Amino acid sequence: MALPMEFLKRSIKAILIVPVLILFSWSGQLKAQDNSPVDFEADSVTVNQQDDTMTATGNVTIIQNDETLRADEVIYNPSSETARAIGNVVITTLDGVTHYADEMTLDENFTHAIARPLLTKLSDGTRFSADSGEYTQNKRTVFDRSIFSPCKCNYDEGESPIWDLRASRSIHDVESRTISHQNVTMRIFGLPVFYLPILAHPDQTVQRQSGFLAPDIAYSNDRGMTVTAPYYHVLSPTSDVELQPTNFQFRGQGLKTIYRQRWDSSELDTTIYTANLETFKKRRELVAATDTRFSTVLEDGWKMQMRLFRTSQDTFLRRYRYEAEQRLDSYVQAEKISDDRYYLVKASDTQGLRETDTPDKEPVILPYIYYEKISDGPYANQTIRQELSALQLDNDEGHDMVRWTGLLGTRYQHKANGHILTATGDLLGSYHDIQSNNSGNGDLNELGQAQVIVTGEWQYPVGVTYGDEKKASAILSPKVKLTAIEGSDRTAHIPNRDAADFRLDEANMFLANRFQGRDFILPGSHLAAGLSGVTEHPLFGDVSGFIGLSYRTTGTSPTSITSDSREAYSDYVTSLAVYTPFSLTLSWSGRADRKTLELNESRANAIYSAAGTSLELSHTQIAKSYFVNGIEDREEATINFTQSLGGGLSVTAEQVWNLSDGQSKKDQSILSLGWAGGFQDCVGLSLEYKRDPYADRDIKKVSEVQLHLSFKYLGSISK
Repeated sequence: MALPMEFLKRSIKAILIVPVLILFSWSGQLKAQDNSPVDFEADSVTVNQQDDTMTATGNVTIIQNDETLRADEVIYNPSSETARAIGNVVITTLDGVTHYADEMTLDENFTHAIARPLLTKLSDGTRFSADSGEYTQNKRTVFDRSIFSPCKCNYDEGESPIWDLRASRSIHDVESRTISHQNVTMRIFGLPVFYLPILAHPDQTVQRQSGFLAPDIAYSNDRGMTVTAPYYHVLSPTSDVELQPTNFQFRGQGLKTIYRQRWDSSELDTTIYTANLETFKKRRELVAATDTRFSTVLEDGWKMQMRLFRTSQDTFLRRYRYEAEQRLDSYVQAEKISDDRYYLVKASDTQGLRETDTPDKEPVILPYIYYEKISDGPYANQTIRQELSALQLDNDEGHDMVRWTGLLGTRYQHKANGHILTATGDLLGSYHDIQSNNSGNGDLNELGQAQVIVTGEWQYPVGVTYGDEKKASAILSPKVKLTAIEGSDRTAHIPNRDAADFRLDEANMFLANRFQGRDFILPGSHLAAGLSGVTEHPLFGDVSGFIGLSYRTTGTSPTSITSDSREAYSDYVTSLAVYTPFSLTLSWSGRADRKTLELNESRANAIYSAAGTSLELSHTQIAKSYFVNGIEDREEATINFTQSLGGGLSVTAEQVWNLSDGQSKKDQSILSLGWAGGFQDCVGLSLEYKRDPYADRDIKKVSEVQLHLSFKYLGSISK
């Protein structure tokens, strides 16, 4: 009976291995220096009795320390303690690096090799090719007359990388995880673009390494040519610092310093801005700013957060495009969240940067203390809520204020036959100590107040089916809530700090105190009713909607509220959202006058997203807020469009129109073309046009074009 050919082949290999192992054992080469075993396999083995050389041919495989050598032929010379691999030589290392050569000479332990020529592929696809090279296991690889490129292209089909580095010598140091090049020329699409005598950068395993980053170059009509030459330095495995010195052609010099530190349970990020600049005062000034953030987790679940954000000059950060904020908030807070309790202690200060902001209108909160506990009551479906808070507010538009509040409340819910009944009762007490700073004599006004807040709510969700064969379903949920607030009206005597911008919408229509906070609480009663619904339609998709109305049964509105909101009936509050199966989402919410149905507020959105295309259209109309000192009417429209063009290319456009006062004025505009990773995942490119209409003193309306070009491993260049 004939044996299968594959069985005979394996048997021959096993037989041939025997003299090889005997020879290696006699030569002391069966074990490496670290006593790790060597696995060997070949189709045939011959031994030259004259010089004791051994020749293995045909699918030669040698494995040691999880690294593998493959070749067509291997000749081992025990006298020189070297092996010569010939034909289709491949070494695969444990870290995913692969070396290819036509011929390679190795030492006795296969840890050092000289190849001619040498091709090396790193684990992320980065490629080295060289006329010759030298490989040392787990240490470094040297490439002579090398070509380096991280671009992913089909070399086997003759495709060339978008860019590469050509050097007289390149060294990949595995221990320091660094790649360095000598006498290096960068080529883009085969054309040389620059030469450097030496260039070093991290390899694919490194996220952080000290060194100079690619410069940023920009131009604007206000600042002139701007050049930033950043330097990044790793201080330790958990800390680093980045220096960004900048020269503004027309406006002086600046330095941005970024320091980062990490601990097991803490984080510190500090940014310091220092500069000698020409400001809106038309003279050179030494200006500075800092943004420092710190957070840590303390014992017993406490988390502490701190931020110090201040600048010595109002327009400095915005004019030089460091930061865009118009209000800088600094604070220190500690909070703790448990299963049934919440603790918060906070102190804060705000620096306003607008021309109308003055220090005497910037409040300092020192401190704000808040405690809340929610626990089960003595009855089923009952919860008990306890709340305590204390606030000291200084320099608040001519007032210093101390406020103490306490609340004890209960909530009970009952469900029967689909009906949901909910009742709440709250006892709220507060004490205000208000001192006026404008009168000169420090007038003191002490106010105490107590309110009883009682609510009753009914809700009845009902499921229905409709349409052909009853394939469509919906849930309709009518809801009615009555709220009664008993107590004294102190709104005319207490500075309104935490209810400064109120609008009636679906979110707060059913709240007991729609103004939130503890400064603005109106005695009286009101009834709110609404109908919400959601449906799953086989054709139109998911649809949800709401309509509601509120009626003030008792009480009056204070004079600080706009006249159109002093009526007993509220506006109609409505919303509608349609999630179609065609990648299109439509939504609208707003308020309509009860008598004329004229819109007092409207927010409309249409979003389409599919197959690399994203288009969003929005329109917002905001009527003057309920408070007399609120913002003015505002109407604007926005279009935002993003299209993926394939191969990493994408285009984005955004335009905002200011439609207030019956006008149509272009507001912010953005148009950008991005090339993320390039066609070969080694180049990043973006071209952006931006128009910013904001102006404040020496901050001018800006229209600028920015080109940003980045290369994998080599940082970025922007202009």
